[in-house]
Amino acid sequence: MDRRDFLSGASVAAASLVAKDTVFATPAMAQAAPSQQLVTQIWSRHLQWVATQAQQVADPYGTGVKVGEAARAAGYAAVDLTVRNDGHVHPANVATHLPAMLSGIRSTGALCDHIGVNFAPPADPANTAWIASQSVHQILSVAGAHGIRKYRFNNSGAVSFGNNTFGAQITSLLDGVRLNHRRLAAINAQYGNLCGVAHTHASNIGVTVYDYAYAMQGISPDLIGINLAIGHTATAAPGTMWQLEMRRNMPHIRCVAVEDLAATVDPETGALSIGRVQPPGATGTGGGVINWTTFYSLLRLGGYSGAVESQIEYRIPGADGNPVSLNSAFFADNAQFTSGNLTPALMIAAMRKDSDFIRARAVAGGWSAGQVL
Repeated sequence: MDRRDFLSGASVAAASLVAKDTVFATPAMAQAAPSQQLVTQIWSRHLQWVATQAQQVADPYGTGVKVGEAARAAGYAAVDLTVRNDGHVHPANVATHLPAMLSGIRSTGALCDHIGVNFAPPADPANTAWIASQSVHQILSVAGAHGIRKYRFNNSGAVSFGNNTFGAQITSLLDGVRLNHRRLAAINAQYGNLCGVAHTHASNIGVTVYDYAYAMQGISPDLIGINLAIGHTATAAPGTMWQLEMRRNMPHIRCVAVEDLAATVDPETGALSIGRVQPPGATGTGGGVINWTTFYSLLRLGGYSGAVESQIEYRIPGADGNPVSLNSAFFADNAQFTSGNLTPALMIAAMRKDSDFIRARAVAGGWSAGQVL
Protein backbone atom coordinates (compact mmCIF):
# COMPACT_ATOMS: atom_id res chain seq x y z
CA MET A 1 0.00 0.00 0.00
CA ASP A 2 1.50 3.37 -0.96
CA ARG A 3 1.21 6.55 1.15
CA ARG A 4 -1.68 7.95 -0.91
CA ASP A 5 -3.74 4.77 -0.44
CA PHE A 6 -2.95 4.73 3.27
CA LEU A 7 -4.06 8.33 3.81
CA SER A 8 -7.20 7.78 1.79
CA GLY A 9 -8.02 4.78 3.94
CA ALA A 10 -7.33 6.78 7.09
CA SER A 11 -9.66 9.51 5.93
CA VAL A 12 -12.46 7.04 5.27
CA ALA A 13 -11.91 5.38 8.65
CA ALA A 14 -11.94 8.71 10.47
CA ALA A 15 -15.07 9.85 8.68
CA SER A 16 -16.72 6.58 9.62
CA LEU A 17 -15.68 7.06 13.24
CA VAL A 18 -17.24 10.49 13.61
CA ALA A 19 -20.31 9.90 11.44
CA LYS A 20 -21.36 6.48 12.69
CA ASP A 21 -24.50 6.85 14.81
CA THR A 22 -27.03 4.43 16.15
CA VAL A 23 -30.47 5.28 14.82
CA PHE A 24 -32.86 5.43 17.75
CA ALA A 25 -35.85 7.18 16.19
CA THR A 26 -38.17 5.40 13.77
CA PRO A 27 -41.56 6.46 12.38
CA ALA A 28 -43.18 3.79 14.55
CA MET A 29 -41.85 5.32 17.76
CA ALA A 30 -44.09 7.60 19.77
CA GLN A 31 -43.66 11.32 19.36
CA ALA A 32 -42.57 13.48 22.26
CA ALA A 33 -45.11 13.66 25.05
CA PRO A 34 -47.31 16.77 24.81
CA SER A 35 -45.80 18.13 28.02
CA GLN A 36 -42.27 18.06 26.58
CA GLN A 37 -40.94 21.29 25.11
CA LEU A 38 -37.70 22.66 23.71
CA VAL A 39 -36.98 26.35 24.27
CA THR A 40 -34.51 27.99 21.89
CA GLN A 41 -32.19 30.08 24.04
CA ILE A 42 -29.16 32.31 23.54
CA TRP A 43 -26.32 32.79 26.05
CA SER A 44 -26.25 36.55 26.61
CA ARG A 45 -22.45 36.57 26.39
CA HIS A 46 -23.08 36.55 22.64
CA LEU A 47 -25.30 39.64 22.87
CA GLN A 48 -23.05 41.98 24.83
CA TRP A 49 -22.51 44.05 21.68
CA VAL A 50 -25.95 45.67 22.09
CA ALA A 51 -24.40 48.22 24.52
CA THR A 52 -21.10 49.34 25.96
CA GLN A 53 -20.09 48.07 29.38
CA ALA A 54 -20.63 51.58 30.78
CA GLN A 55 -24.12 51.78 29.25
CA GLN A 56 -25.26 48.48 30.72
CA VAL A 57 -24.15 49.62 34.19
CA ALA A 58 -25.84 53.02 33.81
CA ASP A 59 -29.06 51.68 32.26
CA PRO A 60 -29.70 48.01 33.05
CA TYR A 61 -33.38 48.18 32.05
CA GLY A 62 -32.61 49.77 28.67
CA THR A 63 -29.82 47.28 28.06
CA GLY A 64 -32.22 44.47 28.91
CA VAL A 65 -34.64 45.76 26.28
CA LYS A 66 -31.86 45.72 23.68
CA VAL A 67 -30.81 42.19 24.71
CA GLY A 68 -34.38 40.91 24.41
CA GLU A 69 -34.93 42.63 21.05
CA ALA A 70 -31.70 41.18 19.64
CA ALA A 71 -32.55 37.68 20.88
CA ARG A 72 -36.02 37.83 19.32
CA ALA A 73 -34.65 39.21 16.05
CA ALA A 74 -32.21 36.27 15.95
CA GLY A 75 -35.10 33.83 16.34
CA TYR A 76 -34.68 32.85 19.99
CA ALA A 77 -37.46 32.51 22.51
CA ALA A 78 -35.27 32.95 25.60
CA VAL A 79 -32.12 34.52 27.03
CA ASP A 80 -29.64 33.01 29.50
CA LEU A 81 -28.36 36.17 31.23
CA THR A 82 -24.74 36.42 32.41
CA VAL A 83 -24.33 37.51 36.05
CA ARG A 84 -20.59 37.83 36.52
CA ASN A 85 -17.91 40.52 36.46
CA ASP A 86 -17.36 40.25 32.70
CA GLY A 87 -21.07 39.81 31.94
CA HIS A 88 -24.28 41.77 31.75
CA VAL A 89 -24.89 42.06 35.50
CA HIS A 90 -21.96 42.49 37.87
CA PRO A 91 -22.40 40.55 41.14
CA ALA A 92 -21.80 43.72 43.15
CA ASN A 93 -24.86 45.29 41.48
CA VAL A 94 -27.09 42.21 41.49
CA ALA A 95 -29.70 43.53 43.95
CA THR A 96 -30.68 46.43 41.70
CA HIS A 97 -29.40 45.59 38.22
CA LEU A 98 -30.64 42.00 37.87
CA PRO A 99 -34.34 42.85 38.48
CA ALA A 100 -34.10 45.85 36.13
CA MET A 101 -32.41 43.94 33.33
CA LEU A 102 -34.82 41.01 33.67
CA SER A 103 -37.73 43.46 33.36
CA GLY A 104 -36.21 44.94 30.23
CA ILE A 105 -35.64 41.56 28.58
CA ARG A 106 -39.10 40.27 29.46
CA SER A 107 -40.77 43.46 28.18
CA THR A 108 -39.81 42.38 24.65
CA GLY A 109 -41.60 39.04 24.92
CA ALA A 110 -38.35 37.13 25.40
CA LEU A 111 -38.27 34.58 28.21
CA CYS A 112 -35.54 34.79 30.83
CA ASP A 113 -35.54 32.27 33.65
CA HIS A 114 -31.87 31.23 33.34
CA ILE A 115 -28.73 33.05 34.42
CA GLY A 116 -25.03 32.19 34.04
CA VAL A 117 -22.67 32.64 37.00
CA ASN A 118 -19.04 31.95 37.83
CA PHE A 119 -19.63 29.67 40.80
CA ALA A 120 -17.00 26.94 40.93
CA PRO A 121 -17.38 24.50 43.86
CA PRO A 122 -13.89 23.29 44.84
CA ALA A 123 -12.64 19.79 45.62
CA ASP A 124 -11.52 20.63 49.15
CA PRO A 125 -14.31 19.31 51.40
CA ALA A 126 -13.32 21.71 54.19
CA ASN A 127 -13.47 24.79 51.95
CA THR A 128 -16.62 26.84 52.39
CA ALA A 129 -15.02 30.22 51.74
CA TRP A 130 -16.00 30.04 48.05
CA ILE A 131 -19.66 30.53 48.98
CA ALA A 132 -18.96 34.05 50.25
CA SER A 133 -16.16 34.95 47.83
CA GLN A 134 -18.31 34.01 44.82
CA SER A 135 -21.38 35.89 46.14
CA VAL A 136 -23.52 32.76 46.04
CA HIS A 137 -26.17 33.89 48.55
CA GLN A 138 -26.35 37.42 47.18
CA ILE A 139 -26.90 36.27 43.60
CA LEU A 140 -29.26 33.36 44.23
CA SER A 141 -31.47 35.19 46.72
CA VAL A 142 -32.16 37.92 44.14
CA ALA A 143 -32.45 35.43 41.27
CA GLY A 144 -34.94 33.22 43.09
CA ALA A 145 -37.07 36.19 44.06
CA HIS A 146 -37.31 37.39 40.43
CA GLY A 147 -38.36 34.31 38.51
CA ILE A 148 -35.03 32.63 37.76
CA ARG A 149 -35.37 28.84 37.82
CA LYS A 150 -31.96 27.63 36.58
CA TYR A 151 -28.41 28.89 36.58
CA ARG A 152 -25.33 27.67 34.78
CA PHE A 153 -22.12 27.30 36.84
CA ASN A 154 -18.58 25.97 36.38
CA ASN A 155 -18.16 28.27 33.39
CA SER A 156 -14.61 28.94 34.61
CA GLY A 157 -12.37 27.95 37.47
CA ALA A 158 -13.83 24.46 37.84
CA VAL A 159 -11.87 21.54 39.26
CA SER A 160 -9.65 19.73 36.78
CA PHE A 161 -7.54 16.62 37.23
CA GLY A 162 -3.80 17.11 37.39
CA ASN A 163 -1.69 15.10 34.98
CA ASN A 164 -0.29 12.98 37.80
CA THR A 165 -3.53 12.07 39.57
CA PHE A 166 -4.77 8.51 39.27
CA GLY A 167 -7.41 6.17 40.65
CA ALA A 168 -8.16 6.86 44.31
CA GLN A 169 -6.77 10.41 44.05
CA ILE A 170 -9.31 11.28 41.38
CA THR A 171 -12.11 9.64 43.37
CA SER A 172 -11.09 11.68 46.40
CA LEU A 173 -11.27 14.90 44.39
CA LEU A 174 -14.75 14.01 43.16
CA ASP A 175 -15.87 13.18 46.70
CA GLY A 176 -14.81 16.67 47.76
CA VAL A 177 -16.68 18.24 44.85
CA ARG A 178 -19.76 16.20 45.80
CA LEU A 179 -19.75 17.64 49.32
CA ASN A 180 -19.61 21.18 47.91
CA HIS A 181 -22.36 20.28 45.43
CA ARG A 182 -24.47 19.31 48.45
CA ARG A 183 -23.79 22.68 50.04
CA LEU A 184 -24.82 24.41 46.82
CA ALA A 185 -27.95 22.26 46.57
CA ALA A 186 -28.98 23.31 50.09
CA ILE A 187 -28.63 26.96 49.10
CA ASN A 188 -30.67 26.32 45.95
CA ALA A 189 -33.45 24.83 48.09
CA GLN A 190 -33.29 27.82 50.42
CA TYR A 191 -34.05 30.26 47.60
CA GLY A 192 -36.99 28.53 45.97
CA ASN A 193 -35.58 25.23 44.67
CA LEU A 194 -33.37 26.73 41.99
CA CYS A 195 -31.51 24.22 39.81
CA GLY A 196 -27.80 24.75 39.22
CA VAL A 197 -26.53 23.12 36.03
CA ALA A 198 -22.81 22.39 35.79
CA HIS A 199 -21.35 23.27 32.40
CA THR A 200 -19.29 20.66 30.53
CA HIS A 201 -16.12 21.96 28.90
CA ALA A 202 -12.54 20.99 28.21
CA SER A 203 -10.93 22.29 31.41
CA ASN A 204 -13.68 20.79 33.50
CA ILE A 205 -14.03 17.52 35.41
CA GLY A 206 -17.36 16.98 33.66
CA VAL A 207 -16.37 17.17 30.01
CA THR A 208 -17.27 13.51 29.53
CA VAL A 209 -20.27 13.76 31.91
CA TYR A 210 -19.52 10.63 33.98
CA ASP A 211 -17.43 12.48 36.58
CA TYR A 212 -20.21 15.00 37.09
CA ALA A 213 -22.74 12.22 37.56
CA TYR A 214 -20.53 10.67 40.25
CA ALA A 215 -20.08 14.05 41.99
CA MET A 216 -23.86 14.54 41.99
CA GLN A 217 -24.82 11.19 43.51
CA GLY A 218 -27.40 11.46 46.24
CA ILE A 219 -28.42 14.99 45.20
CA SER A 220 -31.76 15.70 43.56
CA PRO A 221 -31.25 16.66 39.89
CA ASP A 222 -33.94 19.25 40.52
CA LEU A 223 -31.31 21.10 42.57
CA ILE A 224 -28.01 20.17 40.90
CA GLY A 225 -27.85 18.94 37.30
CA ILE A 226 -25.77 19.04 34.13
CA ASN A 227 -25.64 21.63 31.37
CA LEU A 228 -24.64 19.31 28.52
CA ALA A 229 -22.53 21.33 26.10
CA ILE A 230 -22.65 18.66 23.43
CA GLY A 231 -20.00 20.37 21.29
CA HIS A 232 -17.49 20.01 24.10
CA THR A 233 -18.55 16.51 25.07
CA ALA A 234 -18.62 15.17 21.51
CA THR A 235 -15.18 16.66 20.84
CA ALA A 236 -13.80 14.64 23.75
CA ALA A 237 -15.92 11.55 23.06
CA PRO A 238 -16.79 11.35 19.33
CA GLY A 239 -18.37 8.45 17.51
CA THR A 240 -21.21 7.01 19.59
CA MET A 241 -19.76 7.61 23.05
CA TRP A 242 -21.62 10.89 23.55
CA GLN A 243 -24.88 9.06 22.84
CA LEU A 244 -24.24 6.56 25.64
CA GLU A 245 -23.36 9.41 27.98
CA MET A 246 -26.64 11.15 27.18
CA ARG A 247 -28.69 8.00 27.67
CA ARG A 248 -27.02 6.96 30.93
CA ASN A 249 -27.16 10.41 32.51
CA MET A 250 -30.37 11.84 31.06
CA PRO A 251 -32.01 12.29 34.50
CA HIS A 252 -29.22 14.74 35.40
CA ILE A 253 -29.32 16.70 32.12
CA ARG A 254 -31.41 19.79 32.82
CA CYS A 255 -30.11 22.10 30.10
CA VAL A 256 -28.26 21.57 26.81
CA ALA A 257 -25.91 23.87 24.90
CA VAL A 258 -25.42 23.17 21.21
CA GLU A 259 -22.83 24.02 18.59
CA ASP A 260 -22.02 22.35 15.31
CA LEU A 261 -18.78 20.45 14.76
CA ALA A 262 -16.85 19.17 11.78
CA ALA A 263 -13.88 16.82 11.56
CA THR A 264 -10.95 17.01 9.18
CA VAL A 265 -8.02 14.72 8.48
CA ASP A 266 -4.58 16.21 7.85
CA PRO A 267 -3.54 14.94 4.39
CA GLU A 268 0.11 14.73 5.43
CA THR A 269 -0.10 13.17 8.89
CA GLY A 270 -3.55 11.55 8.88
CA ALA A 271 -4.29 13.29 12.20
CA LEU A 272 -7.95 13.87 13.04
CA SER A 273 -9.01 17.30 14.30
CA ILE A 274 -12.44 18.51 15.38
CA GLY A 275 -13.49 22.15 15.40
CA ARG A 276 -16.49 24.44 15.80
CA VAL A 277 -18.26 25.48 12.64
CA GLN A 278 -21.31 27.52 11.83
CA PRO A 279 -24.30 25.24 11.16
CA PRO A 280 -25.06 23.18 9.26
CA GLY A 281 -21.47 21.96 9.53
CA ALA A 282 -20.55 19.04 7.30
CA THR A 283 -24.10 18.01 6.42
CA GLY A 284 -26.05 18.68 9.59
CA THR A 285 -27.54 15.20 9.55
CA GLY A 286 -24.65 12.91 10.37
CA GLY A 287 -21.69 13.75 8.13
CA GLY A 288 -20.03 15.65 10.94
CA VAL A 289 -19.17 14.64 14.49
CA ILE A 290 -22.75 14.92 15.74
CA ASN A 291 -25.78 13.37 14.13
CA TRP A 292 -28.26 16.04 15.13
CA THR A 293 -31.31 13.96 14.30
CA THR A 294 -30.07 11.36 16.77
CA PHE A 295 -29.21 14.03 19.35
CA TYR A 296 -32.72 15.49 19.36
CA SER A 297 -34.26 12.01 19.23
CA LEU A 298 -32.35 11.09 22.38
CA LEU A 299 -33.60 14.20 24.15
CA ARG A 300 -37.16 13.36 23.11
CA LEU A 301 -37.02 9.67 23.98
CA GLY A 302 -35.25 10.41 27.27
CA GLY A 303 -38.07 12.70 28.39
CA TYR A 304 -36.08 15.93 28.23
CA SER A 305 -37.94 19.22 28.43
CA GLY A 306 -36.13 22.55 28.65
CA ALA A 307 -33.72 24.94 27.00
CA VAL A 308 -31.61 24.31 23.92
CA GLU A 309 -29.00 27.05 24.11
CA SER A 310 -26.80 28.17 21.25
CA GLN A 311 -23.10 28.16 22.00
CA ILE A 312 -21.53 30.36 19.36
CA GLU A 313 -17.79 29.77 19.14
CA TYR A 314 -17.21 29.64 15.39
CA ARG A 315 -15.80 32.22 12.97
CA ILE A 316 -17.74 34.35 10.52
CA PRO A 317 -16.43 36.70 7.83
CA GLY A 318 -16.40 40.32 8.90
CA ALA A 319 -17.35 43.18 6.62
CA ASP A 320 -13.72 43.33 5.42
CA GLY A 321 -13.85 39.63 4.51
CA ASN A 322 -11.49 38.46 7.25
CA PRO A 323 -12.82 35.85 9.68
CA VAL A 324 -13.70 36.92 13.22
CA SER A 325 -14.12 34.47 16.10
CA LEU A 326 -17.43 34.91 17.90
CA ASN A 327 -15.99 33.12 20.92
CA SER A 328 -15.49 36.56 22.44
CA ALA A 329 -17.67 38.84 24.55
CA PHE A 330 -17.73 41.96 22.38
CA PHE A 331 -19.20 45.16 23.79
CA ALA A 332 -20.48 47.87 21.46
CA ASP A 333 -17.29 49.91 21.83
CA ASN A 334 -15.05 47.00 20.82
CA ALA A 335 -12.86 47.81 17.81
CA GLN A 336 -14.62 45.14 15.71
CA PHE A 337 -17.83 47.19 15.99
CA THR A 338 -16.46 50.72 15.99
CA SER A 339 -14.53 49.89 12.80
CA GLY A 340 -17.67 48.50 11.15
CA ASN A 341 -16.09 45.07 10.60
CA LEU A 342 -18.85 43.54 12.73
CA THR A 343 -22.34 44.98 12.69
CA PRO A 344 -25.61 44.14 14.47
CA ALA A 345 -26.99 42.92 11.14
CA LEU A 346 -24.09 40.50 10.65
CA MET A 347 -24.48 39.15 14.18
CA ILE A 348 -28.25 38.74 13.93
CA ALA A 349 -27.97 36.95 10.57
CA ALA A 350 -25.38 34.51 11.94
CA MET A 351 -27.44 33.74 15.03
CA ARG A 352 -30.63 33.32 13.02
CA LYS A 353 -28.93 30.44 11.20
CA ASP A 354 -28.36 28.76 14.56
CA SER A 355 -31.93 29.16 15.83
CA ASP A 356 -33.35 27.97 12.49
CA PHE A 357 -31.01 24.97 12.58
CA ILE A 358 -32.15 23.99 16.09
CA ARG A 359 -35.78 23.96 15.00
CA ALA A 360 -35.15 22.04 11.78
CA ARG A 361 -33.09 19.29 13.40
CA ALA A 362 -35.43 18.99 16.40
CA VAL A 363 -38.38 18.37 14.06
CA ALA A 364 -36.27 15.82 12.18
CA GLY A 365 -35.68 14.14 15.56
CA GLY A 366 -39.39 13.67 16.15
CA TRP A 367 -40.43 16.85 17.94
CA SER A 368 -43.44 18.66 16.57
CA ALA A 369 -42.93 22.22 15.38
CA GLY A 370 -45.31 23.38 18.13
CA GLN A 371 -43.09 21.88 20.80
CA VAL A 372 -40.05 23.97 19.81
CA LEU A 373 -40.35 27.58 20.95
